[in-house]
Amino acid sequence: MFEEEATTWKEKLTRAVVALFLFILVSMLVVTFLPGDAEQSFIGALTGSSSTKAGSIAGRSVPMDYFNAARRDCYYRYAQYSKDMAGNAELIQSCAFSTTKELFIANDIAEAVGYRVSETSIKRDLSLQARQIHKETLSQAGYGEEDSRTVDQIYQQILRTTPMTYRLDSATGFSLFQSFLDQKLAPSPAEKEIEVEAKSAKVSFRLVAFTEVNQLESKIQIPEADLQAEYEKEKKEGTLSKDANGNVPSFADRKTVLTSKLKFDRKRKELEVWKKKIQSLVLSENALEAIAGETSQPIESIAATSLSNLKSIQSPRGTSFRLANDPKFWEELSSNPFGKKKVLGPFTDNDKQIYVEFGDLSFSAPAPSVAKPLAQTPEDFIKQNQLLGFFLEINKSLSGEYNIDKQKALSLE
Repeated sequence: MFEEEATTWKEKLTRAVVALFLFILVSMLVVTFLPGDAEQSFIGALTGSSSTKAGSIAGRSVPMDYFNAARRDCYYRYAQYSKDMAGNAELIQSCAFSTTKELFIANDIAEAVGYRVSETSIKRDLSLQARQIHKETLSQAGYGEEDSRTVDQIYQQILRTTPMTYRLDSATGFSLFQSFLDQKLAPSPAEKEIEVEAKSAKVSFRLVAFTEVNQLESKIQIPEADLQAEYEKEKKEGTLSKDANGNVPSFADRKTVLTSKLKFDRKRKELEVWKKKIQSLVLSENALEAIAGETSQPIESIAATSLSNLKSIQSPRGTSFRLANDPKFWEELSSNPFGKKKVLGPFTDNDKQIYVEFGDLSFSAPAPSVAKPLAQTPEDFIKQNQLLGFFLEINKSLSGEYNIDKQKALSLE
């Protein structure tokens, strides 16, 4: 009635061999009756010949179900235009990797700006889709409600067709620009107040402008002995060109060229020394006057000027300056240097070097605000195009950094 427990080692060994045989037999039967794809996947997993990932992009693993979802999207995309293209496995695979790469880039940008489509919104859309299918099934097939699939069954089937990670990345990537970046943001009252204040701000300052090359040009003198020595050196080295009669040019003929040559060499050596000397005067008392004396340039006074007009200002002497062209000028301006007789610089305006002593910062009474229409203005359209161009440029820049590494087995398919 009950099986006797094995007592001898022979009985135990016999039973162990029979159990192992039965296990192998049952396993073979299970594999035999698996569907083709499942059988291959199971054997591949056992032998290590297959992988659960399709490859990697920028070092990030691409799960096989994620990749297959991208491949399915590519298939239906191409099928709208050509059956041959949709049937080209190599083309579909390349498209799937490109799609995955685009989604990775878009979602990295979205994460950086704090944007993400929620899983709840995805499931809400799938629920509406399931209800619509259920409604159409009842009206078209003529089945009773008890004979058709329930809304929950349809919903679960739709949910299983595509991994949620792919759904989230697709929804986020495709809506990032249109639904988030391109939205017109209304400034807060505090931001509006700052904008009005900035537009009414005016600054006054004094400055000294000079050209380094011209300054050194007038100060460097080449002694006659140095010119003669350079001429003899050229003759000895044989670098002087000869005329038709085989004669080298005389010292008098070469003097102008030699002067320019030696001045250039000396200017290059003395320029750094001179620049350091000018910079050291910035910390001295009455620094602007000291710099003006060293450079032999006058101090120019600029009356209260709005920030927008700093792009091109003109002194009472008629000299034009474009201080706004130098980003360093705005950095120094934002550090509140007003009323301290502090000299800052040098700022660059083409070949000019400019040192500035900031005076006062004043604010004019703001003009009464007028409500603007909500309709898109030409300025809004320009900003929209600029934003799109900026967004596309970020994508292009990141694209070069996101290398695709295909799984070896997949690349051989």
